Amino acid sequence: MNNIIFDSTQSLLEQLANELLRLSESEQPIHISLSGGSTPNLLFDYLANSHFSTTINWQQLHFWWGDERCVAAEDPESNYGQCKQRLFDHITIPEDNIHRIRGENLPEDEAIRYAREIQLSVPVHDGLPQFDWIILGMGGDGHTASIFPGQTNYEETNLTFIATQPQSGQLRISKTAHLIEHSKRITYLVMGASKADIIYKINTQNNSRDLYPAAHISAKTGLTQFYLDPESSTLLPKGKK
Repeated sequence: MNNIIFDSTQSLLEQLANELLRLSESEQPIHISLSGGSTPNLLFDYLANSHFSTTINWQQLHFWWGDERCVAAEDPESNYGQCKQRLFDHITIPEDNIHRIRGENLPEDEAIRYAREIQLSVPVHDGLPQFDWIILGMGGDGHTASIFPGQTNYEETNLTFIATQPQSGQLRISKTAHLIEHSKRITYLVMGASKADIIYKINTQNNSRDLYPAAHISAKTGLTQFYLDPESSTLLPKGKK
């Protein structure tokens, strides 16, 4: 695994912010897929409350989501809703640059609609839309986006699918592993002591690719990285750091 361990949460957030700043200097639109959860919320808060809120050229960045719960944007569980409250409401970004999954729609219809929007908006490479950067989180069971252990057909060639959260039965719409792996770059953001055990397993178990989607899903031809804070990396053997 390509682990990059930061000495603090602050330094990890600064790295991400500087990378967004660099990407925003591109002459071409940049397509970035975000994740939900507490770790991205830290990034959104940092961006909104620092000089990056005005120094990043938000006009050049297009934001998408790896997955979304089938709830309205105003629902506290909405990934888009959290990002809007914490970041988009505090910066100047064109409305057309925000490509949300409409969790309030019928899941079957929305999965098709979102896939079509991806096809129409994201540049195609080798016959498939290719995101510039997909930022992913990781659950304690090793899932990423809404791709859960034991439920994934990694050969699925659609762009999106309807997932069911194993414990709650909640419906979600997610990018497929097939689409995610076609990205130019994948970065997993992993923070907190609660993630240390799964990070250890992913790095040390020979069959981790078979057990954990976050260990299986990587960029086929691009860069895949795990950005770790000190707490999430505490159990890693010395050679894995």
